[in-house]
Amino acid sequence: MRFFELLICLFIFILVAWMLLGARPARRGIRMLVILLFATLIVHLNAEGARWQMVPAYLAASIGLVWVLAGRPMAVGSIRWIGAGCLLLLVGTGVLSFMLPMFQLPRPTGEYAVGTRILYMVDASRKDEYGLAPTGHRELMVQAWYPAQPAGERLAAYRRREETSWFSSYQSLLRTHSFLDAAVRPAGAPYPVLIFNPAWTSQRTQSTFLMEELASHGFVVVSIDHTYYSGVVAFPDGRVIDARFAPRLEDFDHLTVDQVDALGDKYAQILAKDDSFVLDQLQALNQDSAGPFFGRLNMARVGVLGHSIGGAAAAEACFQDPRIQAALSLDGWIFGSVARNGLAKPFMLIYEGLYEEKWTPPFPASGTPFEQRSWQMDRMDTARMDATLHRYGGYRLFIEGASHWNFTDRPLYTPIRSWGYAGTIAPQLAHQIINRYAVAFFSHYLKGTPEPIIEKLPDEYPETTFEIWKSDLVNKAVATR
Repeated sequence: MRFFELLICLFIFILVAWMLLGARPARRGIRMLVILLFATLIVHLNAEGARWQMVPAYLAASIGLVWVLAGRPMAVGSIRWIGAGCLLLLVGTGVLSFMLPMFQLPRPTGEYAVGTRILYMVDASRKDEYGLAPTGHRELMVQAWYPAQPAGERLAAYRRREETSWFSSYQSLLRTHSFLDAAVRPAGAPYPVLIFNPAWTSQRTQSTFLMEELASHGFVVVSIDHTYYSGVVAFPDGRVIDARFAPRLEDFDHLTVDQVDALGDKYAQILAKDDSFVLDQLQALNQDSAGPFFGRLNMARVGVLGHSIGGAAAAEACFQDPRIQAALSLDGWIFGSVARNGLAKPFMLIYEGLYEEKWTPPFPASGTPFEQRSWQMDRMDTARMDATLHRYGGYRLFIEGASHWNFTDRPLYTPIRSWGYAGTIAPQLAHQIINRYAVAFFSHYLKGTPEPIIEKLPDEYPETTFEIWKSDLVNKAVATR
């Protein structure tokens, strides 16, 4: 809970204690307490903002106010019943706030303060797929995180209100570690550029923990809401587009492995084209003397990364676009050109636990058709990745205890692991490992810095198995814990 929320709950608890003791509302102390309660409530609403998890507490406070203002003599038993009801409401607020807390992102560890800026872009070379854009062309919302020189700017919200549902609306009140629209720090510029692709039907903010960490280490990271295929996308004119047109890419109940593979190829290509278009726009911004990024972007040092199919899009963009020098895929299958030809550029893959342990017979024989097809897809993807790593070299890291969604902020949303789709590993530890390897990989290949954690087989994290593949060698080096 936030500071004024805690005060509100404390004042309500004291008021409830008086009620349960049968105190009369005319008592001066009770009246003073109610005044303090509502003064704190007003400050809370203005400074922190209302969230639905606090509704039971707001209702308890209102009941207390009515009880005091009414001022009528009441039976002690009735007063105690009112107090018991308010206590239940207070407990309800505590339970809701525990299950869906005002979570905190990990503090970035790099030397730079972090700024963030939201940008609207229109690709005039491509038509809007579903005819909903007034421009008639493909529209994108992107968000940049970068080394900043803050000068009194407010910390940015985790998401804008229009990018949330009623259920997730409280996330628009959460503050990140990034200063909204702060100036790009001139010292250290120009900075290498990274493009991030979120998971299918997810949002550009899904892995803010990683965006802020990379920016704090001297990268400009630009995350893309892939319109129609990301989650809620809010445009400057007030239009909001959701992912209703996005097909289910893992619908193994109705699709064969070949059909899923074909869908993956199709959409990885679309998302990769978005990446290249955004790079074009960044190049223009870098040359715009009136813009905030003028001369701050090192367009000769570009990398790309993504989660789930966003990782496939990252690899595809790296294959297709000669400006992109390195790619990182976070727990996703690989489709398209890289699946069939490999990637002759620095390439790292980070996965949840070992595929060799998770997807081996006899499991498929006893599984459902969905499980069997999913197993076949995993085995096919593993073979493809082995082939490209054998041929061109690269890195592969497995994080034991991690789930697919440990690569996002989602496990921070709730301590209830099944709700956050988290693995058994502590979310903070998973984020720390992902951050360390992502920063090291891109620092080494885009900045040329020595990074021991990827240059040798480390033993810092017993939860990981790390593989360094050498180009054109059959044998691989594997760190075994």
